[in-house]
Amino acid sequence: MPLHDSAQIAKAGKRRSKGGRSRLGCLTCRAKHVKCDERLPVCRRCERLRLDCSPHWTQDHGTRSSLRILPPQTLQPKRRIVAHELGPALQDNHIQRSDDDLQWTIFDELSGDTVSTLFLGNTDSVSGTMPQWEHPETPAQTTATFLRGEEAMSCIATQSSSQPLPTINRLALPSTELLVHGGPDGLILGHEEFGALRHYQDEFCKVHTSKTLAWSFPVLLLEKASHSSLTIRCAVAVSLQDLDMRRRANGFPPSGATEVMHQPARTVDHIEALATFYFQYVYLTHRPTINKAELLNLSGAVVRYLQASSIVEALTRPASASATAMSPSLRSFLSRLLLWVYREDVYATGYGCSGKVARYFSERPKLIRRMGVISRPMYQLNWGTRYPTEQRLDDVFCAQHLDMLVRLIELESEITEFGWSTMGSDSTRTSTANSPHIEEKMSRIELDFSATFQMITMPDDNYPTSVSSLVQGVAVFVTIYYAWKLTYHRIAGMPEDKIQDVLSLLMQAVQHTIPKIQLKDLQRALLVAVMETRNPIHKEWIMSKLEPRWKAILSSTLDRDTRRGRRTTIWTLHECASDINGNW
Repeated sequence: MPLHDSAQIAKAGKRRSKGGRSRLGCLTCRAKHVKCDERLPVCRRCERLRLDCSPHWTQDHGTRSSLRILPPQTLQPKRRIVAHELGPALQDNHIQRSDDDLQWTIFDELSGDTVSTLFLGNTDSVSGTMPQWEHPETPAQTTATFLRGEEAMSCIATQSSSQPLPTINRLALPSTELLVHGGPDGLILGHEEFGALRHYQDEFCKVHTSKTLAWSFPVLLLEKASHSSLTIRCAVAVSLQDLDMRRRANGFPPSGATEVMHQPARTVDHIEALATFYFQYVYLTHRPTINKAELLNLSGAVVRYLQASSIVEALTRPASASATAMSPSLRSFLSRLLLWVYREDVYATGYGCSGKVARYFSERPKLIRRMGVISRPMYQLNWGTRYPTEQRLDDVFCAQHLDMLVRLIELESEITEFGWSTMGSDSTRTSTANSPHIEEKMSRIELDFSATFQMITMPDDNYPTSVSSLVQGVAVFVTIYYAWKLTYHRIAGMPEDKIQDVLSLLMQAVQHTIPKIQLKDLQRALLVAVMETRNPIHKEWIMSKLEPRWKAILSSTLDRDTRRGRRTTIWTLHECASDINGNW
């Protein structure tokens, strides 16, 4: 059950001394027209009768519009004509730029040059101002007031406490209706787009999270951001892109539907803005060829947004020292969302685009770790009473794994920067000052999370079936760690016997991750392993687990580097992937 500010909870917890029905009773008692005994977290009546108690704050007070499936005869959505069909002049006329409205990205794989250029070109207006949430009583046509910094944070926190975000019922995709705030006319999806949302929940999430899909963060993100038609469009875009990549891998032609029409955003809150940044990273880093300039511009846009809104400092400030009444659920959710944006930026630095967000957080290590602590109860606070007990127990056991993930992201950022600094210059391998610092960080991780590493080294028969999923989750983090340690040992010129020792530990951990092998971080770990292993059986097994795109890049890069007489590294693989001409 979502938690709200302490004043509201205290008010809801008091019993009325006067007669009549409780004004703030639970929705279950209201429906029966009986008095509600408001003892949190559930009322006494619902507890006694074993009813599903729905607190009054879960009622959605906003205006919600339906997202409808078009009838079969009109399933195909209207398609924007791309640049090569009408020429650049007509295409520019289609995109009306406005100083009052923020024009966000056009996700269009068919006209790759226009992807995100509009959004990235308008980031100054995002970074310089922080728009206020539209008040429920304010007409949709009213121009939003623009606020700055702490004032905007106060406004957003106040609105989030008094007006809970609408939900979409955990993406009940088998139904024919999806509730979303999308303006006076709502947001209409065609059959293919609606199927993309189903793919988002059933398949796309597997690449980005090791948690149970129904309760994973990508699904929760879509629910929390369901008030934004922009966010729904972005989710549809990245899901359609993923579907097209799978079609190409299987020899089928692309759908030609990975485009989302631009959406002017009159109001922007932190959830919508950060979710859009996250989907931008996912879209740009999963294209057939990586455009480093676009990633660099996006990274700069996020940093300007963080600096203008001061959201990191506001989230990590102690609640008692904050003048804003932000609910614990919102605070925890925004902290986790920022961590995901940070992780995507670090992932993008592997393509050599020098992530500015990664550098921003590397200068604030205490803040990023504080955000990890704040985001620990994120699932319990936001899923509320719907959250299953077994998932709550998993979160308790996996709390230290979240701390380990934050440390791994920091380590990945430093090793990536160190690796790119050694590219093309053998003389810097032994003179780089970062080496002792990175080695100290790795030693601290192994010491602080020694129990986590020991779980992987124990025999399988020591684990009951009930904890097998926990071991799989642990193995994911351990595998990622050893992959980066192996990467560092190689670029730092460590002895070959040390490299092979780390490789054996990596292979020991990865055998527990088979059900989660499609995770993109594990895919990159497999790339590191296949380049270092000398065992042909291991190499064949790893190649069978790689996704088609990386398999093609790896085969091409290995052939090229063999002809040139040089060793293939993770950096040369990313260099090939970022080749804008697709020469791999």
